[in-house]
Amino acid sequence: MLRRINLVPPSERPRTTTDVGVLLMIVVVVLVIAALAFGYYSAKSNLSSKNDELVGVQQQNAQLQGQLQTLQQFQALQSKRVTVEKVVQGIYAGRTLVSDILDEVSLVVPDNVWFTDMSLTASNPGSATPATTVTDNAFTIDGNTYGFDNVAQFLVRLQLVPGLTDSRLRSAGQASGSVDPTKHVVGFSLGGSVTNTQAPDAALPMSQVEVQAP
Repeated sequence: MLRRINLVPPSERPRTTTDVGVLLMIVVVVLVIAALAFGYYSAKSNLSSKNDELVGVQQQNAQLQGQLQTLQQFQALQSKRVTVEKVVQGIYAGRTLVSDILDEVSLVVPDNVWFTDMSLTASNPGSATPATTVTDNAFTIDGNTYGFDNVAQFLVRLQLVPGLTDSRLRSAGQASGSVDPTKHVVGFSLGGSVTNTQAPDAALPMSQVEVQAP
């Protein structure tokens, strides 16, 4: 069996001995440097990713701001629509239904009573002030019949018309207009006030009030 012989002189042998401590230190330094480099690379990569996310969020925010401005325009239109609808609602509910009143009056007129003149007026719906003249919200009926009892009967029947209030006899006696001289004809004049019988929340005939954008 061959034997290995160390040919290095004894005085030079310590130089060839491996310094384990130094080697371990070098390894640790290399690992630390590698760890720092990896950490730096990871942090840089993470920072780049966060910057990309920030850019994306800023773009989304810009889009949302644009959408918000558009929605604010629609909100302004909605507020305007609500305001206009309230005005229309007030006007609609404030109308005096003259046609309905006349229809109801026709139902209570006795067969032996006929009109020679009729006047019915009402203030404008939605006006800021109430009626200012004696002709606003008033009615007068002039006619003839064959007796004072018929006048009284008609006056009582007018109390059944919801749109007419404070019905009263203004005058009765001489017939008005051309009448049959062979018959006893009594003329009369009735008057009173016209009242709006609609509820303040009367439903509009349309579901919405359209408002065009300026």
